[in-house]
This record gives sequence, C-alpha cells and structure tokens, in this order.
Amino acid sequence: MKTLQKILLNKYLLITLSAIALVAVFVSLMPKPIDMTLENIGNGRPSVVFIYDLNLATSNPQTVEMNKARDLIGDGINFLVAKAGDPTTQAFRQSHQASSSDLLFFNSEGKLIDRSVAVIPAEVMIQRMSDK
Repeated sequence: MKTLQKILLNKYLLITLSAIALVAVFVSLMPKPIDMTLENIGNGRPSVVFIYDLNLATSNPQTVEMNKARDLIGDGINFLVAKAGDPTTQAFRQSHQASSSDLLFFNSEGKLIDRSVAVIPAEVMIQRMSDK
C-alpha cells in the first residue's frame, strides 16, 4: 500500500514540476510588451506609434507586426502604442489628428513624417522608416 502511495506522490510531483516548467517556458517566449511612453518620441531614434483600439480587428495583428519589426531591427526604432479612448493619450491623438488603427511615423527629432492605416507588415514599416 505504501508503495502505491509513493508512486502516486511521485507521479503528482512530476506532473506539478512539468506544469511549472511549461509555464516558465511559455513566459520566457512571450514577446516584450510594446512601450506606451509617448515621451520617447524625438529621443534621437525614429518612432512608430500605433493607435490601438481593442474593439478593432486590426489592432492585434498590427501589434504582432510591430513585435516582428522590433525583433528584426532591435532597438533602433521606438515602437509605441497609444490606446484609443485613453484620456492620457487624448491630447497626443488630437494634436496629430490620429484615429483608431492609425500608424504615425516620426523622425528622430519627433517630427511626424508619414502616416498610414493598419495593418502594415513589419518589413514595410522598417522600409518606411529607413526611407525617411
């Protein structure tokens, strides 16, 4: 009887440790969140700002493309998000006449140089920033 209890205990221990290991691997593979600090615009690096709207189907695919672009080029460009409907980004959105799902491209001095509507592939975003 004690042998059966030991086997079951070892089995539960193994399952628990496996689950913890899987969670750790999953967390380590998650992409780095996209920065929401709009003060980074004009900090000496070009910036791409996406006006994220949770209610639009284009928002999640565009953030995936932004993560791909960041993975391809590193930290050479600021990839930023401004949430639509967030009072803390309202002045920014109004001053740049930005709507939900807009992508705004800024040069390293913080001047708006281009705009588009999502979804833009990572390679196109990088190309647009390198052409300016």
